[in-house]
Parts: sequence; structure tokens; C-alpha cells
Amino acid sequence: MLPLMSDSLALPITQTARRIALEFGRQQSTPEKVQQVYLNTLAIWAVKDYLDLMGIAYDLEASDSWNPVVRLGADVADLVVSGIGRLECRPIAAHDTTCSIPPEVWSDRIGYLLVMINDEQHQASLLGFTPAVIAGNISLKQLQPLESLLAHLSEFSPQPALVSVGPCTDLGQWAQGVFDQGWQRLGELLQHPSLEPAFNFRSATTSTLDLDADSVQIERAKLVQFKDDATDISLVLIMNLLQTEIDGQRMIRVQLRPSGHSPYLPTNLVLRILDAQKTTFLEAQSRCEDNYLQLQFSGSPGEQFHLSLEQGNQTITETFVLGSKHTVSQANDADPSEGMAL
Repeated sequence: MLPLMSDSLALPITQTARRIALEFGRQQSTPEKVQQVYLNTLAIWAVKDYLDLMGIAYDLEASDSWNPVVRLGADVADLVVSGIGRLECRPIAAHDTTCSIPPEVWSDRIGYLLVMINDEQHQASLLGFTPAVIAGNISLKQLQPLESLLAHLSEFSPQPALVSVGPCTDLGQWAQGVFDQGWQRLGELLQHPSLEPAFNFRSATTSTLDLDADSVQIERAKLVQFKDDATDISLVLIMNLLQTEIDGQRMIRVQLRPSGHSPYLPTNLVLRILDAQKTTFLEAQSRCEDNYLQLQFSGSPGEQFHLSLEQGNQTITETFVLGSKHTVSQANDADPSEGMAL
């Protein structure tokens, strides 16, 4: 066995860590995958305990490693450091001098921590940190001390958000066949296979509304774009509006889909619905290989709400108002081609 590095930190493997690692491992289909997920989980939990000691906030639930679907198909051991990014926590055996890093985690990581797992002694040792991977491997010789990790994280100081605010869109006007500039029929934007109905998605719903024969259903979409240092991120925002004849209640379904060469949304893309006081009441966040986000809710005539899209330090906000009751009967005389089942 190699001696531990002088600046490594040994932490106990707790019963909770072992229980969760065993639980995640039992969900796998092969002995090799069971062992992989078991060790990855122990390494992540050790780093979590270290961040607790340092008072650094993290989000286990937002990590790909805590997503059972992602665990099945990928070798991931990430831990999301709140407001900063994903820290990869790779387990290493006591006799190893290098750690192989799977291709799926070569990018979208703020750094890599190697954790030596000694299961027999119930101990996990944080060996050191490196900000990048070279040729898919990390050598113990290239590791920086844990103090370097803390300095590295401090460099990611929050930047002021770039906010793009669109004009207020009156959905009551949609019911009269009047649409703001930029809102198009969905078919006019479905130019890429990634926009076809997809399997992986994040969805949240606050309520549903029963359909009836007199329901008015309208769908419109528009392109939204985030600016990035390397490339622009183009997305399709889809609004479905349903109105009922009886009481004028509205149900709104919001979808966000990719537009471009990738069939998937960028990770950590956040879609929020806020009330008139800008308090969030519905939210969905994209993870690895999500094809679209979806939120569904209902409202009364005259109510206002805000739609917020957040990617990194950029935010795009749109404001909507749900029109008035008298627009329902007018909408029934509109072009029936505008309607689409929700």
C-alpha cells in the first residue's frame, strides 16, 4: 500500500454513507456496475462531509450522480457546489498511482478530487485536487493540496446576472387571433429532429383543467437565445393556452425545447414561473440528457405572471397577463387552425 500524501485528509465512512452507497449499488444490473456506483457514492459522500466542514454549500439532489437514470447509463461521481458548478469526486484504490477518468466527465466540471477508499477500515481519504484532466487520467503526482481547491472555488465569485426582459404579452389578445412579434406557429420552428416529442424531461404541475367541447386551445412558440463565450445557446419556448367557455379559466402549459445541433438541453437550465409579486411558485431544472422542460398551471382572467429562463449567470424574463373574460367568446370565432390539444 502506498503511503498517504502528507496533506491528505482522512474522514470516516459513516453508516449513512454506506447505506446509501449499497442502495444505489443494488439498483444496477451487473456486478461491475454495482461496485462502480458503490465506490462513487462513498467518494461523493466523503467530499460532501469535507464541504460541510468548510462551510461550503452543495446540492446533492441536483448532481447527476444522485439521478438514478443517469447512474444507470454513465459513470458519474459529481457533486454540485451551489452557485459554482460540478466537482467530480473520483474513488481510487490504495495501490493505484493514477485514476482513469471516464469521457462523460471530461467536461462540465470545475475540478476533480481523488478519494482513496479503504472500505475495511471504514475510511475515505481526500488525496488532492486538480482543476483539469489530461489524456483521461489523473496521476497522484499532479494533485494539488486541498487548500488549492478552496482557493480555486473562491475564484468563482458570483457575477451579476445579465437580465433580458421582454414586453408584457397579453394572452387575451391571442384568443382574438392577435399575436406579438416573435410568436409563431410551432410547425414553423420545428426544423430539427431534436424538437420532436422526447422521452427525457423535467415537468411540474400545479393544477389541471377539464376539457369541454367549447374549450379554446391556442399554441405559439418563439426562439430564445443565451450568449456564451464559445457559442450561442438557442432554445424554443412553447406556450399552450386553454380557455373554457364556462368561467373563463385558463390553463397554461409551458415547454422549453432545444433548437440547434444538440438534441438535449444544456444542463442546469432553469425554467421558473413567478406570480405578480415575482415569487416563484413552479420550477423545473434540466439535468444530463433532458430533451425538454415542462410546467403546467392554471389562472384566472386578469392575472399576471412572469416566466424566467436562467442559464449560468444569464436570465431571460417574459411577462404575461391572462386577458379578460370576454375574450373567450370572441376566440370561438377565430381560425380553428390555431387550436391544438394540450
